[in-house]
Amino acid sequence: MEGWTLLLMIAALALGVFALRLPTGIALFLSAAAGALIAGHGFPVRHLVEGSILYLDPILLVVTSLFFMGLFERSGALAALNRAAVSALGSRPHVLLALLTLFVMFPGMLTGLTAPCVLTTGAMIAPVLIGAGLSRARAGAFIASAAFFGMVAPPVNIAAMLICSGVDMPYVGFGWPLLLAAVPLALVSSFFIAGKNVRGLADPRLIEQLPPSHFARHGLKLYLPLLLLLGLLFGAKSFPEHIPYVGVPLMFVLAGILGLVTGERVRLTDVANWAIRQALPIVGLLVGIGVFIQILTLTGARGFIVVETLTLPPALLYLGLALLVPLFGGVSAYGSSSVLGVPLLLALLHHNDIMVAAAISLLASVGDFLPPTRLAVILSAPVVNEEPNRILRASLIPILLGILGGVAMILFANPLARLLGLN
Repeated sequence: MEGWTLLLMIAALALGVFALRLPTGIALFLSAAAGALIAGHGFPVRHLVEGSILYLDPILLVVTSLFFMGLFERSGALAALNRAAVSALGSRPHVLLALLTLFVMFPGMLTGLTAPCVLTTGAMIAPVLIGAGLSRARAGAFIASAAFFGMVAPPVNIAAMLICSGVDMPYVGFGWPLLLAAVPLALVSSFFIAGKNVRGLADPRLIEQLPPSHFARHGLKLYLPLLLLLGLLFGAKSFPEHIPYVGVPLMFVLAGILGLVTGERVRLTDVANWAIRQALPIVGLLVGIGVFIQILTLTGARGFIVVETLTLPPALLYLGLALLVPLFGGVSAYGSSSVLGVPLLLALLHHNDIMVAAAISLLASVGDFLPPTRLAVILSAPVVNEEPNRILRASLIPILLGILGGVAMILFANPLARLLGLN
């Protein structure tokens, strides 16, 4: 019965996403309700409500991190940081390309989302990339690739957080594994995508394409919100007797509020409205995933997935990792992490669990390139004024590297864990 319930829930989800073109969060909610009805539980209001707040912590994290990024950008700090980097490294194009990659990744590292990367730092450097000689498709692929790896990089990786939540595992010790999963692959992808056009970044006229910097007016205080955030994030771990741990969402709020007085004048209501608008689709998705997982548990379908996954032969298990996790991530990277990531982690307990969770989060996040959502590609298209399909074709390298890198991290999880001091 559990297997039939799971099959019907997946069918209802596919019908909602592909045929009815419903938002993924709503499709998840409706498929969960259908699953409960089919399994004989009627319309279980209590479980639907409990499921809707299952991922309350990541929801708060999404909203508050976007609030911080909005203030940090509108205060002028991001533009100043970008201009300073291009000015200092314009004569060293290879180093500059690496720095531009990290610059685009930066918002994703703090929010766990691709959208802020593309819409803020990605939009800032798009004219520089095109001016250096990259085609619009390759410039879009560069931005989408860096945004994807920024979503995976620490300190905030929502996909890994969802996996940890599903197995009651603390989100601790992920810094080095996620850096290993994201930064080397991001740099390799950037150099492949840029190709011979890297040398074009040495053109001193490119700096004229960047937004104006307000550093001369405000000085180093522009960067105080970022310093406060980093101080709270790492100070609470390094000096707990002096710096209390107040929770990451509150850290983002405090650092964001400081940004109101360190740079250009910003209206708090404008930033709050922007953050809410950007967060709503993700919040709806997390609510839908929570309800879906809750009903899977209620009907026994989640246990069925775990048991069947544990009995798979190794060849099929790794094939599922390489294909099914990214493909389901095309519907929702977070849904793939929750629904497939948790049983796969349990099936791979003979490997280091932190390395495996980090690798599965990388594989699930590849879905941001894949249909039907293609989120990173769709967002990049208007930024560089190019067709999404052309950007997708130019993004083949990061897609393959993400899949191969994720599987390799699992295969060598234990040696890598010893190397990083996780055992």
